[in-house]
Amino acid sequence: MTSLNMSLMPHAFFEIKLLRLLRHPDIVEIKHILLPPSRREFKDIYVVFELMESDLHQVIKANDDLTPEHYQFFLYQLLRGLKYIHTANVFHRDLKPKNILANADCKLKICDFGLARVAFNDTPMAIFWTYTPAIDIWSIGCIFAELLTGKPLFPGKNVVHQLDLMTDLLGTPPPETIARIRNEKARRYLNSMRKKKPIPLSYKFRNADPLALRLLERMLAFDPKDRPTAEEALADPYFRNLARVEREPSAQPVTKMEFEFERRRITKDDVRELIYREILEYHPKMLKEFLEGAEPTGFMYPSAVDKFKKQFAHLEEHYGNGSAAPPQRQHSSSLPRFLEIANIDESSVAARPGKVIGPMLHYNNCGATTASIETNEQRKTLRTSAMPAQYIVPSSSYPKSIQVARMKARKIEWKDQQYAT
Repeated sequence: MTSLNMSLMPHAFFEIKLLRLLRHPDIVEIKHILLPPSRREFKDIYVVFELMESDLHQVIKANDDLTPEHYQFFLYQLLRGLKYIHTANVFHRDLKPKNILANADCKLKICDFGLARVAFNDTPMAIFWTYTPAIDIWSIGCIFAELLTGKPLFPGKNVVHQLDLMTDLLGTPPPETIARIRNEKARRYLNSMRKKKPIPLSYKFRNADPLALRLLERMLAFDPKDRPTAEEALADPYFRNLARVEREPSAQPVTKMEFEFERRRITKDDVRELIYREILEYHPKMLKEFLEGAEPTGFMYPSAVDKFKKQFAHLEEHYGNGSAAPPQRQHSSSLPRFLEIANIDESSVAARPGKVIGPMLHYNNCGATTASIETNEQRKTLRTSAMPAQYIVPSSSYPKSIQVARMKARKIEWKDQQYAT
């Protein structure tokens, strides 16, 4: 395993801090962060996320029998999570199917906040034109369209091709909308483009619920100011039998104090100290000593990093090729026992690979009632030694399924740009 370059540490720190502040059933939760071997010389950060079985990209690819109830409940969860994120003045900016984790009980959780940004109340929004809630609403619209068809909505190969695909469906935007686009090349190309009329979404999504298409049209408005907020979208008639305000909480806005480090020049040693302080949030006894000014001679809990490196390397090398399971993990007090990964008896598995969403026997099976939603959102701290066949995840999604990884750099590849307009 290669060491994490220190130039990436500020991004890693930003994400783990943000996820500690954003606690919501529709947002992935950090369960634990392993203590590094040394307070001032570590290069790796090992984060333990809650266990999820797959992601929405795999769900869309592996399931061709999703029902209108699936679509509705998926979109409801995404908008509910987005409402919480946006009311905290946080914008995700990288929403796509691969960044939405999924379970077989239809539970979704938003993850990967590496490109997220915080806008404080006293910051003029004109300065952060691209850091508005509208960018995430567009992304959710593209994801919802992909759910309906099983294919990306705007699979552009470059800027020009992307704009062609968007205008073929949505029509050419009016001059006042084009004038507000910051990208000069895109603005010039749209001004030179022949006028196109929008195509009714019912032509492209022939079997979709008309109410779903009306909401989709609002989320895919070319002008960001015409898109609804997450809260407004949740109040849409499409969710009339599902939405309830009491289970759609808002967040307290993130304060400047939490991210004051962004306003000053910091050294590598400063970054390490900030990360170490954040790691202590998951080690309460050591945090208390730290806040009281005590300087421990050594870590109170032995670090599990070296042992974890060996286990992770074994899994990367052997998982998926029929090799035996990794050596038995010995318990370390630095790693919570309830997060141990269960051994799965693959000889009893009969499910189609990648099939993580079961058939909809009844609307309530997808959590449409209050009781089922609340049940789905309870934390599961116990894992059985064998899992039902429909819960088995293909080996290709293994790194997602264990949800234990080093923080790493995020890059937006061009194929993902359709979600970030």
